[in-house]
Parts: sequence; structure tokens; C-alpha cells
Amino acid sequence: MKRPGNGRFAARITAGIAAGTTASLLAIWISSATLAESVRAAETADPAKAAPADRIPDALLRARVEALLPAPWRIESLTVEPLPALPSPEPQVAARVTAKLVLGGPTYLVDSREGPVTFLRPAGEAGLAKSWVATAFASHGAGGWTVAVTPQTPGLLDGLGKPAAELPGRTVVLGTPEAKSLREQLDRDAAQRLAEDTERRRREEERLAQQTAAAKAEATRAEMERRAVEARVAQVADLRGKLAGSDRAARLAAFEAALGGNDPALRQTAMEAALQSRDAVVANLALKDWIARHRAVPVQLYATKEDPSSEVVVQNLGPMTLEIDGFSPVNGALAGKLGAPGYSIARPSSIVGTLAQTELAVNSFGCALTLRLAEHRTLDGLLRCQTLPTLIARITLD
Repeated sequence: MKRPGNGRFAARITAGIAAGTTASLLAIWISSATLAESVRAAETADPAKAAPADRIPDALLRARVEALLPAPWRIESLTVEPLPALPSPEPQVAARVTAKLVLGGPTYLVDSREGPVTFLRPAGEAGLAKSWVATAFASHGAGGWTVAVTPQTPGLLDGLGKPAAELPGRTVVLGTPEAKSLREQLDRDAAQRLAEDTERRRREEERLAQQTAAAKAEATRAEMERRAVEARVAQVADLRGKLAGSDRAARLAAFEAALGGNDPALRQTAMEAALQSRDAVVANLALKDWIARHRAVPVQLYATKEDPSSEVVVQNLGPMTLEIDGFSPVNGALAGKLGAPGYSIARPSSIVGTLAQTELAVNSFGCALTLRLAEHRTLDGLLRCQTLPTLIARITLD
């Protein structure tokens, strides 16, 4: 038979033991939950270290993909599908990355450029979505993750342009009022430039045509002058050849033709050749032509060595002049005056004279002048006056 008091005591002990056990188990569960929460917080703070080594962290993949995208594109969502790893000496993780891309702003393509203005045409509107696919290979080491991303759709974003701010020049979108106004202004400027260029080319062509015509005229003139010079040289050479030839009739005909013509150069050439010719007839014709063309001929006087007083007479006599009033080319007779102011015996007085072959003889009151054609185109001889010493006389045939 049991005591009632002892039964109640046992029940209380049993209840106490159960309560203690329950309290201990609750404390252990609370501690485990707190630790798990701390681990999850640590993983959230550093996903690259907390992620398993067989899975590439999404944040790391997102950063790599964003680095490959142009500025206006942003990632709206990212899907990662594990792939079998390729054989490699080092452990690798492979994954297929699919990113849904959204265009953050409008993009444009260059339609044309007009000076500083760039005309754009729309390429993509804000909100345009594209599915971008790539393959990622990664390895995890002591320094963290090493990730390589290879796009599988490399031309996906080609032809979608760039934001207007990234394009050169003053950007204007086609179809806008600003573009229309600028286009009209540019067209006016282009038309003005075209007109100016056309006018400039016209003036340049005119100038070039004038220069060409002037050059052609100068070339023609030079050619004509060259031919004229050649013809002149041939003409003079022919005249000299005939005057120096052995045919006397040809010499006379050439001389008379030169003297009778209106060519001073040919006449002078004929005179020079005739005056130096040994043909007395030709020389006589030249002297007749020379005398017929002169009216007052200076006579140069010189002293002689035989009479010392002749020097004083030359100084006191003064200039002597032969004035020709008439001359007959047929017989060589001439009339006129001869004299010098220094002495009364030699003062100007009437003369009679004759040209015979190459000798000229002139007689005046009290004086006689006798001259002969010399080699140097001069008439050299003597002046004899009754009361004066004999003097040397010369007439230069200029």
C-alpha cells in the first residue's frame, strides 16, 4: 500500500524534469536559428565569397555583362543556366547567360553631315527590348572568381546607333522644324557657294583664255619676227654677196636697187660695201649718192709736219665748210661755197668742183681742195691757199 503523499511528490518531480528538458531544447533551437541567419547575412554581404564554388554569382555575371554593353542599354533581367564544364586542368564552372536588355534612351544613326551640322535619323526608341545571350566560364580560387563572358549574339545591337550626345557636330533629328530650317539655310548657302564657284571658274577660264590668247599672239609675233629677221639676214647677205661678187653688172644692179629703194639699212649696207669696193665705178656711184644727199659738209683741217706754222693756221682758220648748192650725178659737177672765217683768203666764196671716179676737186677764190676716197670711208687730201701753208683736209662719209 502506497502513501498518497509520495505519489504527489513523484508527479511533481516528473513534471519538473519534463519542463527542464523542454526549456533546454528551446534554447538550442533558438541558437541554431540565430546562427543560420548570421550566415545568410554574411552571404548577402559578400556573394562572391559566400556562393558555392560550383555556381557563378549573379552579381558578378551582371557586372561582366554590363561592361560589354553600350551605354544606353541596361539589364532588366538576367537568367543563368548551368552548363557542363569543359575538360580543363583547373576546375571551371560554365553557364549560359541570357539577359533581357532594354534601351534606356533613343538612339540615332548619322544620315548626313553638312559642315558643322549632323543630321540624324532615329534608330531605336527608348524601351526597345533585346534578348542577349552569352556563355560564361569561371574559376574560383583564393583571390576570388575569374570570369570570362563570350557573347553568342555579337551582331544583336548592330545598326541601332548611339545617343545623340555621342555623335559629332551639332546634331539635328530629321523631320523636326529645326532640321527643316537648317536644311533650307544649308541649301541657300550651297546655292550661293555654287554660284560663287561658277563665277570664279568663269573668271578663271576667261583669264586663262586671255593668257592663252596672249601667249599665242606672242608666239605668233615672235615667229613672225624670227622669220622677218631671217629674211632680213638673207636679204642683207644676198646684197653683200652681190656687191662683193665678180660679176660687175650684178654689183651695179644690186647697188642701184639698194640706193633707189626706201630701205635705209640696205642703202647704208650698199654704201659701206661700195665705198670699200675696189671697183671705181661702184665707188663713184656711192660718192655721187652721198654728195647728192648733203648740203653742208664739214671739212676737217690738220697741220703738216713739214711746216711748223701750219698748226697756228689751223687754230686761227676756224671751221671750214663745203656748202653744196647744186650737184649733177651725170657728170659729177658741183657748185656752192667753200671757206673758213679766220683768214680773208679763205673766207667763203663761190666754188666750182668736179667728182671724177673717186676724186673730188673744188676750186674757190684763192684756194683749192683736192680729196681722194680712202679705205676708211673718208675723203682725204690737201687744202692749198695762196698765202697760207698747205693743210691736210678730210671729209668723213657718215
